[in-house]
Amino acid sequence: MALLNAKDLESKIATIGKTAGELQSEIQIAAVNAIGYSIEHGDIRYGQKLFDVLPSGIRRASLVAFLEKHGNFCYLKDDKKFAFYKAQDSYDEVALLATSWASAKAENITSEYDVQKMFDSLMKRIESAIKKSGDGSVKVLNSPLYDYLQEAQDRFNVEKAFVQPEQKVA
Repeated sequence: MALLNAKDLESKIATIGKTAGELQSEIQIAAVNAIGYSIEHGDIRYGQKLFDVLPSGIRRASLVAFLEKHGNFCYLKDDKKFAFYKAQDSYDEVALLATSWASAKAENITSEYDVQKMFDSLMKRIESAIKKSGDGSVKVLNSPLYDYLQEAQDRFNVEKAFVQPEQKVA
């Protein structure tokens, strides 16, 4: 590629600045409408679609924070997708249009971790390794720990089954 002359480079930079500003504005409008759909219809798919189409250089964490703060969105970090989370009953479109999505702070992101799901995944990986150890392709160390974990899970499930609905298991 040949080096641009100074005038062409100035023009290109000006065009990029204009295009970037237009993109920010279009994202703002789409985000505010996605929030509206999440509140009025319980429909979060437009926020998810907007998130999915953003290029990597765009402030995705700010969009997540903006959607969570003002709409009915909860970002599931591990799945990299949104879930519906009832947080708002109404919204002010004019105020939201004046609130920059790009300046939303990432600290507002709420992640969800399901210990049961994570534990089940761990147990499946251990089971798989133990099966492979039977053919000699894998060496499993500390395998009695698997039995201990399985017993603990069984005990937890029995206790959980007998907990009254208004009680919580710690």
